Amino acid sequence: MNKKTIKTKVAMNKESVVNKETVFEGKPNKEETVNNKDKPNKEENVPKEKIISIKNLIKTYDQGGIVALDGIDLEIRRGEFVSLMGPSGSGKSTLLNILGALDQADEGSVNVAGFDLTEERDFSSFRSQEIGFIFQLHNLIPNLTVSENVQIPMLQTETSDDEMVQRATDLLKSVNLQNRLDQIPTKLSGGERQRVAIARALVNHPSIILADEPTGALDSKTGDIILKLLREIHRKENVTLILVTHEEYVARMADRTINLLDGKIS
Repeated sequence: MNKKTIKTKVAMNKESVVNKETVFEGKPNKEETVNNKDKPNKEENVPKEKIISIKNLIKTYDQGGIVALDGIDLEIRRGEFVSLMGPSGSGKSTLLNILGALDQADEGSVNVAGFDLTEERDFSSFRSQEIGFIFQLHNLIPNLTVSENVQIPMLQTETSDDEMVQRATDLLKSVNLQNRLDQIPTKLSGGERQRVAIARALVNHPSIILADEPTGALDSKTGDIILKLLREIHRKENVTLILVTHEEYVARMADRTINLLDGKIS
């Protein structure tokens, strides 16, 4: 299996769940190409500098008729575990999407891992090298195997085919899915699919993991397993973890909880 084959399989499946945060087309600019060998070791002692800095962030929809975020100021330090809480419509997912460069602010400044996200540019390389996404419905591509789904974020990097397979295998072993490498997602349970999504989020050694209600579609027992796994990854990898949740017991697991209401930090 190689990069070209995986891309072909993705293109053949027109009904796939394909998101710009997980599938990358074309080649990145030479200066933005990622080589995983050059990524820092997340187990090293990294100074707790700011990795996210937001000032006066405003985001509206419907030509300004809907205010999703209204003057957000926020700083998050490297290695923090932060939960975002608030009722539906409070702006949690919008904020997460802006942090992951899936949406852009109308006003204000947004700096994430040294990238100015208010610039007009293609941020696919930023997402590839700095961000790992985990969603409530995991967003796996149904005609790809478990291993191939995990390899997708590496398609834009210089990682060789053999290294891609080995990295995916190692991560799937770490989430106890070593016996599911060649299965397709429809043959997996909900908890197994979410573990695949976690492995995919980690594959490029991201600085930040953005998790949007990662246990929302799971039963409580399976959800607790996923949360325990995320906490363990946060501790071992020194990765910054930002998790959206409605559940107070989930939020209490974080180092810090940020409450949103009507687009403002309350």
